[in-house]
Amino acid sequence: MKKMICVAALVAALFTMASAQDVKTMPPAAISEKVLQQAIPGQKPIMASDWHVKPAALKFCPKATCLYYAGDFDSNDSNANGLFNANDTGAGESAYFWQGVKPTAAATITGATFNEFFEEEGVGTNPTPFQAQTGITVGKAGKLICNTTGTATEAVYGEADFGLTQYSYTIKKLKKSCKVAAKKSTYINVEPTFSDNFGYVVNVEDAKPANHKGWKNSIDNNYWNSTTFGDTYIQAWDYDGLSFDLVSIALTGTSD
Repeated sequence: MKKMICVAALVAALFTMASAQDVKTMPPAAISEKVLQQAIPGQKPIMASDWHVKPAALKFCPKATCLYYAGDFDSNDSNANGLFNANDTGAGESAYFWQGVKPTAAATITGATFNEFFEEEGVGTNPTPFQAQTGITVGKAGKLICNTTGTATEAVYGEADFGLTQYSYTIKKLKKSCKVAAKKSTYINVEPTFSDNFGYVVNVEDAKPANHKGWKNSIDNNYWNSTTFGDTYIQAWDYDGLSFDLVSIALTGTSD
């Protein structure tokens, strides 16, 4: 039986499903438990290797090519949420989240990632669509400046929540690169496509999100479009009274 999903049901599910947190490294009860060698004048003490564990490496946005990463989803944030961003061809349900970015300099995008919760694990149909638009306004699509695809891969990333696992859905190399202008809003979408699955792109609500890289975050600069739910390029940041100031995406490439 095809899934019949309404917006209200999606929102309710995201708020009422049991939270499943990733296991984190516990701090020591006594600091001395992590001291391998006491400090000597002019030097720091030698600490155990698991003291202040560094954040996970951003494999989907490596230092050499990382133009931008919005930052990590924080399940402890009171506005933690996710919004439908997928094309479920089996059920005939789709929605597109367009996140705005403002490059500090002209750049060429060669890869992209959307961090999402998926109902079920597994990479969808490849090639996966990637699009970029400029000039989106409420109720109207903008100018399509990039319309290409790439082979997507999936990896567990970040915190789980709402009873769902978070994945980085990554196109490492676009079939055609995408040039974006400096200091101008460009709206990005990566659309996971499945025959029977769906996903929610996760939001980033913290003032200083963990792992943010590159360009300054462009807050309250995004749109959501879905014929399934009867919404034509609505402002996503205030969707149904909920907060989607920003979602967790990454872009790789080169600065021009």
